[in-house]
Amino acid sequence: MKINNTKKIKLLLLVSGSIASVRIPLLISQLIKENYEVKCVLTQNAQRLIQPLSISILSRNNCYLEEDQWLQNQSSPLHINLSNWADIIIMAPLTATTLSKWVCGNAEGLIPSILIANNKPVIVAPAMNVTMWKNDFVQKNYKILRNLENVLVINPTEGILACDQFGIGKLPSNDLIILALKFVISQNGNFHLNDLANKTFLVTGGATIEDIDPARKITNKSSGMMSLLLAQVANFRGAKVKYIHGNLELNDNLLDGMDSQKINTGNELNELIKKEVAKYDYFLMNAAVTDIRFKQSIPSKIPKNNLHKHFSNHMELVPDILSEINKIKKSNQVFIGFCAYTGNLKDLRLIIQDKFNIKGCDFIFANPIDIEGQGFGLYSENEGWLFSNTGTEKHLEKTLKINLANELINQIISFDK
Repeated sequence: MKINNTKKIKLLLLVSGSIASVRIPLLISQLIKENYEVKCVLTQNAQRLIQPLSISILSRNNCYLEEDQWLQNQSSPLHINLSNWADIIIMAPLTATTLSKWVCGNAEGLIPSILIANNKPVIVAPAMNVTMWKNDFVQKNYKILRNLENVLVINPTEGILACDQFGIGKLPSNDLIILALKFVISQNGNFHLNDLANKTFLVTGGATIEDIDPARKITNKSSGMMSLLLAQVANFRGAKVKYIHGNLELNDNLLDGMDSQKINTGNELNELIKKEVAKYDYFLMNAAVTDIRFKQSIPSKIPKNNLHKHFSNHMELVPDILSEINKIKKSNQVFIGFCAYTGNLKDLRLIIQDKFNIKGCDFIFANPIDIEGQGFGLYSENEGWLFSNTGTEKHLEKTLKINLANELINQIISFDK
């Protein structure tokens, strides 16, 4: 199915009876603000938690209930009509009951009927008690669901649950659900929802920070958005992903649904990569590592008049992390470096050759940061050139960062080791 991006995209939002359904009205509001057309269906239990009238008003459409499935004035089955109407389905929250019915082909109820009659892309966000989530039968059903070609599953997150237990089972954030939606739309019918199920990715991103003294720091300009999108796109496509990040200038909710770990300094980043990298097929070194640091920490603030002398006597370059990690690279691993550059392509080619000699990686992706509207920032577009250590280069055209992240992964995984 090809999604027509020139018209309003039609979203069918299916809501089952988890306490997390109380967050759905806000999700609907966000979707309406972003100009999607939304219709909602509630299970009987969801209807007890959120008011159908409120959902109808927020969505600007009728809210469908279980009792509507076989109304006498219908000319054709409601579950078929709704499935045919939708471009994309969002199942949030998904409960253990609805999961079981779906994967077992049990069409009892309006929502299971819609899911079983559907062949459109479905974004699924589970939510339930941690013990229920870890139940062997639930996990068996969830594994079946993850293998469906048209299903993108966002893992539940960890935190305090409605039952006061701490653990995995929270509904993923609305921001992450919408990011997954943008990813599905970006595929324009060419869905890759589980094709990386047997792959593993280690991705670094964000800016490292080096202390000058207790009051001052040195860092790099980086939102971290490109690295996060690379990690989440691999995650959406079924890969096992670990995301190691420094400072991020973006919504922390976008980290939901994958394994992430925060670091501060270049040394912390280096040590954590060394500990983790052997476990992964692909290593994407996208972190904006601060190039300089001080030889030792200073316990007291340096007077302004002494800064120049302190900089001259105590500053040193941060070792090249990718070059060091390359020493422990396995033959079946693929390492990718990143280069933000200014200037022309001719000069860039010379820079890239030097970087290959230093870093020893398989690929380097270079993107310009001196073109207005590109490079840094949450909503900026981007383009770049992917260079290989065999001498090939490929231009990836200017597009939304989520599209670029997906295309970059496509290029990397096509590399035959």
